[in-house]
Amino acid sequence: MAVLNICILMKIFCLICAIIYTCFSCVDYVGIRDSWFIPITLLLYVVMNCLYLRLYRKKQLFCFEFFFSISFFLCSFLTPFILPLLDSYESRTFVTTISNQIRVYILSFLGYCFYMLGLIAFKDEKKNRGIWFNVSFSSQNSFVSNILCFISISMFYATGGVRLLTLYSNLASDLTDRYGNWGEFMIYSVYLYSISIVVNLTAIGKVASSLRMLLKKMPRLFYLNTILLLFPLLLSGLRSVSVQLLIPLLMMYSIMVKRIKFKYVLGIILLGYFLLVLIGTTRHGNGMIEKDSIFLTLVSDFVSANGANSFLVDYTDSHGITGGSNMILPVASIVPFLQSVILLFVDKNELSLSSSSVFTRTFMDSSQGGLGTGLIGDIYYTFGTIGVIVLMYLLGFSIRKLTNAHNSPYALAALMTVSGNAIFAPRVEYCYILRSVSYTVIFLFIIIIILGRKNEYSLCNR
Repeated sequence: MAVLNICILMKIFCLICAIIYTCFSCVDYVGIRDSWFIPITLLLYVVMNCLYLRLYRKKQLFCFEFFFSISFFLCSFLTPFILPLLDSYESRTFVTTISNQIRVYILSFLGYCFYMLGLIAFKDEKKNRGIWFNVSFSSQNSFVSNILCFISISMFYATGGVRLLTLYSNLASDLTDRYGNWGEFMIYSVYLYSISIVVNLTAIGKVASSLRMLLKKMPRLFYLNTILLLFPLLLSGLRSVSVQLLIPLLMMYSIMVKRIKFKYVLGIILLGYFLLVLIGTTRHGNGMIEKDSIFLTLVSDFVSANGANSFLVDYTDSHGITGGSNMILPVASIVPFLQSVILLFVDKNELSLSSSSVFTRTFMDSSQGGLGTGLIGDIYYTFGTIGVIVLMYLLGFSIRKLTNAHNSPYALAALMTVSGNAIFAPRVEYCYILRSVSYTVIFLFIIIIILGRKNEYSLCNR
């Protein structure tokens, strides 16, 4: 009863914050002083996340929500702290006025409030403090998933995938084509390896209660695929793709085999973050400390996202929203070949540029790379304040829906795919993840159709 009452209080707390910041976004807030507004917003953000994780994820802290909360904070709220440390070249992407910083804070926290409301929209149950699924796969399903993954990896190397190992040490003059012909097979391999994680750990989780037992029972072909795909991704410095596989691997272990304790979760996060920073600062042959400030070095991956939010909010206020035309093709990507069909009838030039394209083209030559974007800036650029409210709510609602679909193997696979992208989600377009989720579900459907699912088991959070 006490837990239920606290959950109700949290819903009220999130709703009040959402109402207040909605009012802020609709009125003249020029008089708001950053000396109190920014610290209070950050405090509310921390309190909101601590309450949610304590009430809903106490038994499974290794989850999408935890990683997303950390990354969203670093992508959305760092501007007041990093802007004074940036040189004129790095700070060119920011709108340096206090009013812009406050506006970005308002929109970011407003969006996060509605994301949180989407997460807690369901009826509260004690078991919701963990994550559990009543799904299973047979050893035959594991074999098929591993074989398909191996075939895709083989095609990846056959078309030139060894180039992955020199991706950052031997850059092409035009980075828009740096993956060449092998890039598509690499992406398919990532999808299929993600599925093999879900299928193998679900099939073996019913008989393995420890890491040692799991390692003994995992198929050798899974280990081979790991050596051929995951290790080269880590060595290449392609961090975003590596994390897409590492998080599901650890998360599936925590759900299906043995819960990862709080202290180990923190240790994994700290060590993983350090390794990501280390890889990012040394993959071009540079030293560890690239900046004058150690703090700036540690958060350098998120500087661009803060700049994108700052720029896109100001750009949209001046030029207006796109009304969603920039999202048509990304949404269509969930159906194979649908983008090509649409382009037969619609000129691509008639569609609005993606937020990342607008941001990059404003400040640099896109052939030499990209600056990315920011999640809130992307949504605001597309649909304005209403879009921030609605789409962030849908994001939270979708995560909770996937987590609560306890009997669906497709929901489990989709949740692992989304969770693998949790760290980078606040740095990309809102619809960026849709294709990954769609293809993962399609490939899993093919595997299930081939052999079917037999021998149902109840695998609960341990």
